[in-house]
Amino acid sequence: MSPDNSPSVALVRLPNPLGDVVMTTPLLRALKTAWPKTRIVAAGKAPYAELLQGLDSVDSFVILGGKCPDHEAMQISGADLALILPNSWSSAIAVYRAKIPLRIGRRHQGRRILLSKALPPIPGAAPMTELYADFLPALDLPRKIGAAELVAPSKTRTPLPEAKHYLAVAPGAAFGPSKKYPQTMLVQALTQLSEVHGFHPILLGSPNERAELEELAGRLPFDASLTAPGDHGLDEAKALIHKADVILAMDNGARHMAAALGTPQVVLYGPTHPQWSAHALEKTTILRRDELDCLNCHHKICPLGDHPCMTRIAPETVVRQVVHALS
Repeated sequence: MSPDNSPSVALVRLPNPLGDVVMTTPLLRALKTAWPKTRIVAAGKAPYAELLQGLDSVDSFVILGGKCPDHEAMQISGADLALILPNSWSSAIAVYRAKIPLRIGRRHQGRRILLSKALPPIPGAAPMTELYADFLPALDLPRKIGAAELVAPSKTRTPLPEAKHYLAVAPGAAFGPSKKYPQTMLVQALTQLSEVHGFHPILLGSPNERAELEELAGRLPFDASLTAPGDHGLDEAKALIHKADVILAMDNGARHMAAALGTPQVVLYGPTHPQWSAHALEKTTILRRDELDCLNCHHKICPLGDHPCMTRIAPETVVRQVVHALS
């Protein structure tokens, strides 16, 4: 589609994981650049409206999973084109029921019948930014992979003490326990970073991780700032990550937010393949025990018991890499 025959309203059905939503932003930018007169509508979970707030590549947001059925919420947008980024049947059925004329998504488990145009299945491990860029040629647009982007508020609402360095810490993972660094080892690393190197930790996580964050804060021999999206929303999380000098994170959404905001990241990988999220690596340090045969197992709970992909990353290594990330 050229700018002359661009759609009036293009709806992008966002993926469900937070990190994947961040990785849609290059696609959203490419659409708005190619079709400046098209109204770009993002559709997804309610918190993601705040996540994407401030981007001029998104004109409006449709909340899914609310009181209104998803297909009715999307139909109200008046879209004449929908890009279905998730590979689920439910997302394709909802767009189909919304009566959006042109529906583009990937072939997956027979859902081709619900699509106007079907892309090939995902070929293998690749950054989601690249996989989402595959939608552009289907629209006769250049396949362009830009940088992920987010806009952070200028001020934080969480009170922070004066500190030499601020360290955002995102220890959780919605995927499962296998992605998490053992809390006892994390306490050792954060204690060294605070007492030796002057870092003040800012603990971040989802509302579901509140108890875990409070437990971590209680085990630290010093005060740390604690906040969760349930406190002030993802807008505050963006502001805190942007203020931080470095973020220490698992393979989770906070890492992607930091990459999109330009904050250096130290990321621990184990059961998942870094290639799925290998975007904006200029300020990314990956900690991973490459010698292990069990890497990339994608088990939510380690079947080996001793969780070697995480327990073999020494706290001293974490400390050294966080300090190095400052430069």
